[in-house]
Amino acid sequence: MARPHEFTVGVEEEYQLVDARTGALRSRARYVIAGDWADELKPEMQEHTVEVETGVCQGTACVRDDLARLRFTAAVAAEAQGLRIVAAGTHPFSPAAGHVFNDAPVYQELRQEYRRLAESQAIFGMHVHVGVPKGVDRARASNCVRLHLPILLALSAASPFFEGTDTGHASYRSVLWRRWPRTGAPPRFESDADYAALVRWLMESGRIDAPGRLYWEMRPHHVYPTIEARISDCTPRVEDAVAIAALLRALVAGAAEGVLPESPLPEAWVQTLMSDNGWRASRYGSAAELADVESSEPRTLSVAAWVERLGERLEGVAAALGDADELAALPALLQRGCAADAIRARAGEMDGDLGRVALWLADETVVGAGMDRRAAQRLQEPV
Repeated sequence: MARPHEFTVGVEEEYQLVDARTGALRSRARYVIAGDWADELKPEMQEHTVEVETGVCQGTACVRDDLARLRFTAAVAAEAQGLRIVAAGTHPFSPAAGHVFNDAPVYQELRQEYRRLAESQAIFGMHVHVGVPKGVDRARASNCVRLHLPILLALSAASPFFEGTDTGHASYRSVLWRRWPRTGAPPRFESDADYAALVRWLMESGRIDAPGRLYWEMRPHHVYPTIEARISDCTPRVEDAVAIAALLRALVAGAAEGVLPESPLPEAWVQTLMSDNGWRASRYGSAAELADVESSEPRTLSVAAWVERLGERLEGVAAALGDADELAALPALLQRGCAADAIRARAGEMDGDLGRVALWLADETVVGAGMDRRAAQRLQEPV
């Protein structure tokens, strides 16, 4: 195996800014960022969002520490403005349109190109980068990793409500994101050169103006020597985000080391089945039944069975990476269900008061980050 530290890992999270009293979405990112003494908060296309990035980590223990620190930093800067941060894929009740748009030229260009898609963008994701050692073809490794992307979505799903309505989906964020062009699961590529040729064709034909305009659920990054997965919701619990990052890291390392196979099915079939699996993961979250793209015969697997199979295959890889404990945490996540299940349960306990749900999500976001409100958030009597 390549040296474990060469499979670096980093995470980007997008946080909602909500009113500390009502839980409503607020467009005050520029003021929150101005008050960030650590200079670690970044703007996004809409002013209701701040983004954070961990360092380039050589293990997921570093990711855990960085995310806890970054959530603390963002929460402190937000509270100085009468706001709180929320890590979830959509806001439960505020309208998506009508918020303040970032006036930076790059975002104004996107607004001009995509109009209402950009102007009503109110979704919040988690992107995970895994470094790929020199000599490993990222596109070929991605051919294996992409088959498992719906699992990352099923585990992270945290957006059942949108504009005050229960959507019936575990991740409605992913449904909204697929409205954009060049989204969904990536196709199969023969090599990095094959991928680069497509990017060049798209740019020279004027279809895109930068490689970053390929918005697939996973891609070889155009700047960093990483594979970037963009499919996950921003999810409330830090430990879930860390476990998902550990799983992607093990998947990339496993693909690079030949532990994971490609699908035996024709590519047209694989694309169709991956699209269906992605939709089912968005609809049912961790309870989804997915088409087994590794089987030459028609069959399905539950998310739990898929994760169990991956755990058996990747156990040695995760141990070599130092991530065995994080990978072993996935069954517990599945047992309690994805965050969407908890959000719905909380809404039921709170008689459908989505303002209280948003504030509960804000509490959940900072658990383990040094700003816990455990008694209130768990609805337990203090001991």
